[in-house]
Amino acid sequence: MLLQENNSLSRSFYGHVYLCCAAVFPLLFCCAFANAEPVFTVRMKGYADGIGLTARHLAIEDAHHQVMVDILRSMTNSEDMSPFRGMLRQASKYVKKYEVLRADVIGQTTEVEIDACILEQPLRHDVATIMLPRLPRKPTILLLIAEYIGVESRTNGPTFDLAETVLRDRVKDFEFSVNGVSSLITHFDIISLIETINGDVSKGAAFARANQEDVVVVGSVSVVHDTLLEDSNMLRNKADATLKVFSGHDGKMMDVISSQAVVQSVDPDEGGKQAVQDAASKLTSDLIVSVVLAMLSLEDEERALIEIRNPVNADTLSHLVKLIEGIPGVYGVESLFFSETLARLEVDYYGSMAEFSDRVDESIVNGRKMAVTRCVKREMTITFE
Repeated sequence: MLLQENNSLSRSFYGHVYLCCAAVFPLLFCCAFANAEPVFTVRMKGYADGIGLTARHLAIEDAHHQVMVDILRSMTNSEDMSPFRGMLRQASKYVKKYEVLRADVIGQTTEVEIDACILEQPLRHDVATIMLPRLPRKPTILLLIAEYIGVESRTNGPTFDLAETVLRDRVKDFEFSVNGVSSLITHFDIISLIETINGDVSKGAAFARANQEDVVVVGSVSVVHDTLLEDSNMLRNKADATLKVFSGHDGKMMDVISSQAVVQSVDPDEGGKQAVQDAASKLTSDLIVSVVLAMLSLEDEERALIEIRNPVNADTLSHLVKLIEGIPGVYGVESLFFSETLARLEVDYYGSMAEFSDRVDESIVNGRKMAVTRCVKREMTITFE
């Protein structure tokens, strides 16, 4: 398997998948078992020719199969189930338990309706393993992770390098492009970045959409230092890591993953750093799964992302927005981010990007000439001279 198991304490966020599934499934709700693996419950009908116990069993197997098909379609945003033939042949492997709500015989056909509790983690893991080599391109990831080591870090400010370095090194074998805090400090001040990390989901979503990476990861690792024994100078350094994973193109939170690590040491600083690194390392597999699943929902042919280099002032951006709004096929423009050196727009646009480029290239906006310096698929960079 391409993705190795780990012991991280993860909690997956399935909002985007389940909202899609709601229109398909007669019933979809989360169920929880104390101290058990994460599961979610799907209600589904199954059919089999014939009557009797054998037909009833085959109808239950058919219901399991249909549950998997609907989940896979929602998770992968695809109708092509050929990559998942192996998973579909073993659909019951992902069912923790099921309850037969009713079983009817209609003529020579047996019909059942079941509630199936699906094991979330192995399902996500296997889908990601299958789809990783099938992604149309390698994803780009932005990591914004604060580390709070020691009491003084809450007043003096966190560090940002330890967890980022570990995750960057761990995913390099997958050839993902990873950006970190160094790519942000030119356009964002540290205080606003910390506010984003400590903010709610909407804050993280807005930050994700303001940047151009496919997947944006925002979170923190906090370390608590406790004396191991009453008469000992040995410390127990416990790190708790929690990361929110957002889709960069629409800001949806795709996942929340977490882990813990404990390191014993005499030096709280060294022990705390090692605990941070260990906690980050445990998140690697879950992060790769989240990135792959996020990439499967990226394609959107009704949306364009425009990056503007060197806009200098808001007045120039306002004039550019008016120009774009006048392009045929544009139905809305939203400003995602603005600074004097960089701005980003999201454009609801249903036309050809080549035509869009022709409309804006070498135009004069607010007395300044601009040029299209990059256009890849639905992403464009405009630079003011």
